[in-house]
Amino acid sequence: MSRHSKKQQQGAIGLFGVLTLMMAVLFVAVAVDSGRMWMIKRQLQNVADMAAIAAGGQAGGCGQGGGSNIQQQLIVAAAQSAAMANGFQGDLAAAPNAVQLGTYATDEGGVRTFMASNTERRAVRVLATREVPSSLFAGGIFNQRILLQAEAMAAIRTPFAAFRVGSTAAAIDTAESALLNNLLGRVLGSNLSLRAVDYRGLANTNVTLLDLVRAGDARDLNVGSVSELLNAPIALNNFMQILNLAVTQEGNQASLLGGVDRGLVQSALSQLLGSVNTTQVRLGNILQVSNPDSSAVAATGINLLSLIQTAAFVANGNNFISLPLGISLLGLANISTDIRVIEPPRLAVGVPAGRGNQVACTIARTAQVRVETSVNANVLALAGVNLKLNLEVAPGRAELMEINTSSMTNVTMNAYPGLVALTLTNNQNNGPAEITLLSFLGGGIPLARIRLNAPIAQASASTMVFAVEHPVSSHLPMAMNSYSGVGRSLAGFATQGSLNIEVLGVNLGLLDSIVTGLVVPLLAAVTSSVLDPLLKLLGVNIAGITVILEGVGSGSSQALLR
Repeated sequence: MSRHSKKQQQGAIGLFGVLTLMMAVLFVAVAVDSGRMWMIKRQLQNVADMAAIAAGGQAGGCGQGGGSNIQQQLIVAAAQSAAMANGFQGDLAAAPNAVQLGTYATDEGGVRTFMASNTERRAVRVLATREVPSSLFAGGIFNQRILLQAEAMAAIRTPFAAFRVGSTAAAIDTAESALLNNLLGRVLGSNLSLRAVDYRGLANTNVTLLDLVRAGDARDLNVGSVSELLNAPIALNNFMQILNLAVTQEGNQASLLGGVDRGLVQSALSQLLGSVNTTQVRLGNILQVSNPDSSAVAATGINLLSLIQTAAFVANGNNFISLPLGISLLGLANISTDIRVIEPPRLAVGVPAGRGNQVACTIARTAQVRVETSVNANVLALAGVNLKLNLEVAPGRAELMEINTSSMTNVTMNAYPGLVALTLTNNQNNGPAEITLLSFLGGGIPLARIRLNAPIAQASASTMVFAVEHPVSSHLPMAMNSYSGVGRSLAGFATQGSLNIEVLGVNLGLLDSIVTGLVVPLLAAVTSSVLDPLLKLLGVNIAGITVILEGVGSGSSQALLR
């Protein structure tokens, strides 16, 4: 009996060992399957995260307010490209996967809920799925499958740029500072005596919108956000005080370029402050912000001199400005200039059109002006010139088309020079300009009558690509231009036959050449020495355009929304 009992116990131990081994294998299988599922789910979540971030970056732009099919395709393509780069082999555009645009709400517990929408776009949701065997063991035997899914929601990070059109104004010389004093003084209704170095200091200073908000709060103007600052009516004297505080207040981020002395800038602002009145302006009429998230652009730098000039013209309205320049051109001509600023210049901060969209929503413009320059000249005491050059300039513009960030930030803009119309008349009755032969008896013999009616056709858009190295803030502002000027354009009109000249009532080739040789150089000299510098200070470059990129941002700093 003892030997038989011993054999029975040996069989029980063997059976228990088999069961234990089977349980160990089962637990190992469960552990391996659980680990495998966790790894696949983690990889899938990474795919969804990267796809949502890529789609959020592509979703911004002018098309964000509508349901453009092209825009939707680009968003899905961006998400798919990012997903494939992270090992995803499916199609996010095919169910049960999804790429959706919409908005979200956050409950009291901090849980965010996504709501699809084609009109209100604040976020993008990506749902990525992958079908895998439910088990490495049972799946191989019974062919059981399970669908894993990962969901990610990212904020639409609309990139933006701040830019203006016109002259960099950083190289203002003594003559140009006199023009600016004359121009701004008459706009503000006072006398200015700023030096070229003062204007260069203002031109080389940038302030941020956040600086202006803080300075506005310090002045108790109740502008606690960028949106409130843009919409609040502010007296011009208060506006100048805000600019002064933005430059000098501790903790502000005003950027002084090229070693500009802060005290110099403060002194120039103090003199301007004593010259302004209480006319109200809105910063939103000066600075065009098209970014739907105004807080995202709070750190954008804005040029101080451009702000001052634009605010002055906005406050002045459409008033006529007379500039008695009193310039004597080589002792031959007395010149006077009158100017009317029909539309002030505009600075712009906003989003690009976006890839595949040809309609821009962020546009910076130059001033639209009318200039009348009268010339009275005596040439060698033998001939007199009596003419008035009328110049009407429609605003040139630059449109923000695309912002791409890789190893560098590339900002693409389309730039259009302003339309120009030139006419040449006399100073009395807008008849033909006249050249008279002076007699010793005090009379004048009409030698020639000249008419000029020459519109300059707007050139097609020139594409400018700003390649900005990182960090972006260290390499801005950056300017690109294409500029020929009025004088050079006007000199080309004669060769193209745009001058209509009557000599003693007859078109005589020899005298026609003599008159052309006299008048065209005179007009070219007038425009080169007077009109070109004046228009430059107004931000207007004829037959060309200058675009200054002030800042670039990626939009919302929050990528994924958890």
